[in-house]
Amino acid sequence: MAAALPAFAGALSPDAVARDIDAHGARAVVARLFASGDYDRIMDKIDTGDARWIALVPKLSPGADAGLAEELPIALAFALPNNPRAVLSVLAGKDGFTVEDVCSAPFIEGTVKSIPAYVKHAKAALAHVDDPALAKLKMACMAQLEKALIP
Repeated sequence: MAAALPAFAGALSPDAVARDIDAHGARAVVARLFASGDYDRIMDKIDTGDARWIALVPKLSPGADAGLAEELPIALAFALPNNPRAVLSVLAGKDGFTVEDVCSAPFIEGTVKSIPAYVKHAKAALAHVDDPALAKLKMACMAQLEKALIP
């Protein structure tokens, strides 16, 4: 039987989590993060749009089972209006996340007060992304956001 992974010493950081995943594998680290309550803290940090936490999503994904895996595109959707470039960069990485997963406003009912307001803010943020490498994803995300407005 493998020894349990130690808790994170000091502050939880994206670099520490990434190193831990590299050393122990995503499944073991995600299980420990969930058991300690740190997984939810990480989702909250991704929600803010911090690029360092957003970049961690593809590393966490292989270790997340059904319920936890559903939280990742939702966290990216929350991050979209705050840092669309970082979110589009994750989508460009082909790590299993699609524009439909993230840009469709995939929120659990009641977590976003107004989908139309969310869509407006997300589209305004996306409009400022001028990276040619992300242009197709940007347009696809804009179109998916429009579809989210249709009941």
